Amino acid sequence: AVAAYQQLADAIDCPLHIGITEAGGLRAGTIKSAIGLGNLLWAGIGDTIRVSLSADPTEEVKAGYEMLKSLGLRRRGVTVISCPSCARQQFDVIKTVQVIEDRLEHIDMPITVSIIGCVVNGPGEARETDIGLTGGGKGTHQIYLSGMADHRLSNGDIVEHVVSLVETRVAELKAAKSGVNPSIKAD
Repeated sequence: AVAAYQQLADAIDCPLHIGITEAGGLRAGTIKSAIGLGNLLWAGIGDTIRVSLSADPTEEVKAGYEMLKSLGLRRRGVTVISCPSCARQQFDVIKTVQVIEDRLEHIDMPITVSIIGCVVNGPGEARETDIGLTGGGKGTHQIYLSGMADHRLSNGDIVEHVVSLVETRVAELKAAKSGVNPSIKAD
C-alpha cells in the first residue's frame, strides 16, 4: 500500500485519502497503520487518513489522532510522556500511566504530562512538560508545574492529584482563551 501511494502521489496532483486496509486487530493493526501511514505522512503524502482496525471504531479514531500528534501534524488532548519500568521506579509507573490516560481521555486541549518513576530521568522530562511527576524517595514524589518543581506528593494521591492538576490547568487555559476568570463561580 505504501509503494502504491508513493507512485500515485508522483503521478497525480490531487488530494489523497490514505489508509491501510485490513491491518488487523487493535495492537497489530495500530502498529501496521502507524508504520504505513506515518511513513507516507512524514513524506508529505496524504490529505486525509483512515485507520482500519478489527476493534471498536473509537480505537481507530484514537489511533489516528495519536499518529497525527506523534508526527506533529495535530495537537489535541493529553500527551503523556512516561518511562519504562525499571528497578529505580518509586511507584507503579505502568498502572499509573494506564489509569491517568483513561481518566484524561475527555480532555481535548493540548497539554503534556510526564510520569517518570525516578529522579534520574524525571526532572529533565518534567521540565519539558506542562505537568510532571517524578518518583522520589520515602514514598513522596515531586510535582512540576510548567517545568518548575512545585510541591511534593505521597504515593496514595498520585492519580487523583495529577488528574485534578490537568483538569484545573485545562480550565485555566480555556478561561484565558475566552477571557473568563475560572475562579469566579456563577450564581
